[in-house]
Amino acid sequence: AGEGFQEIRVNSTPLATPRHLDRELQTQDTSRLFGLQRPMAQSQQRSDYIAAQIESIHQNLRFLEAVVREPIGLTTDLKSLRESMDLAGAQDDRDRQAFQDVVGRSGAPQPIALAARIVAVSTMGLVSELTLEGDAGLSQHWIDRSTKVLARIEVRLGSDVRRVNAESLRGGLYVIVDARHTNGRPATEIAQAAVKGGAAAIQLRDKHSAKAEVLETARAFKSICEGGDAIFVANDDADIARLADADGLHVGQTDLPVGEARRILGAHQLVGRSNALVEEALESEADTADYVAVGSIYPTGTKELTRPAGLVTLSNVKAAVAVPVVAIGGIDESNVRSVLQAGADCIAVISAVGEADDPEAAASRLADIIDGMVG
Repeated sequence: AGEGFQEIRVNSTPLATPRHLDRELQTQDTSRLFGLQRPMAQSQQRSDYIAAQIESIHQNLRFLEAVVREPIGLTTDLKSLRESMDLAGAQDDRDRQAFQDVVGRSGAPQPIALAARIVAVSTMGLVSELTLEGDAGLSQHWIDRSTKVLARIEVRLGSDVRRVNAESLRGGLYVIVDARHTNGRPATEIAQAAVKGGAAAIQLRDKHSAKAEVLETARAFKSICEGGDAIFVANDDADIARLADADGLHVGQTDLPVGEARRILGAHQLVGRSNALVEEALESEADTADYVAVGSIYPTGTKELTRPAGLVTLSNVKAAVAVPVVAIGGIDESNVRSVLQAGADCIAVISAVGEADDPEAAASRLADIIDGMVG
């Protein structure tokens, strides 16, 4: 037998892996979670059930192995874990090829891989709860080692997801939806119109409603963006971003520091930060911001206490940082070309879409201009 698996054979079909699983699952008491008042009585049925769970762990590790190709040390550790389980068929080339085919078809398998990691961690907890003294199963040494490797996997996959989402901003329109600037229309209506018009990102800005209401709207925004190939960014509140599973969070200079926000957010959730000076943008990048916003480029009435940045600062920031640069503040169809020529990777607007008579058409025109000059 291998290091982590002790003479157990699988006689039943592994449980299917769900596409999405709440990240908090891994911290819950699995005996309560699965409605177990006490461990199952010792029986062949119980042994087969545990074996099926172990096979599920094995298959999720195999899938992760197909996704995580670097760094080589992490890939090697992951493969070593899987092979040490010594399951029948563990070296089956057919299964290996099947997972590689899935990865190839998905294009961006990292979010699914993050879910597979969660399933593996939570299933290890379940197996540990169900295994009685003297049973064949997963050794505690193997579980401890796996937990450490899977924590590194989360960091790696999360970084990949953030990078992909941040890069999707380049050549894109970033629409900030503020309920005070929708001409009385529901914020969700503006978000839907902006996504249909081709926006690459939607941010919810609501500094006045109760948090319960903001969370409800944030979840609606998340659903809208998922259906339209746009990323959803929450404003200011890391807890709202986490609970709504936003793709990211945007913070200002006086909000939570980027590093502190990351302690609340999931590994896959990006963080962007507002800046009015080159020095601030450099500091934001050093603090691991995934993109930097520069503004206000022009005078604006949609936000109080803004500081002027201007086109020169925008150009200087673009030359100084490697992350995507999002320009914001007073930008509309009349001046967007000048902002793009100054070096903006992405254009953020509020009233140019939110207060337009036809928000979808306004978003479409802006997206076309940006795509024509940057895309």
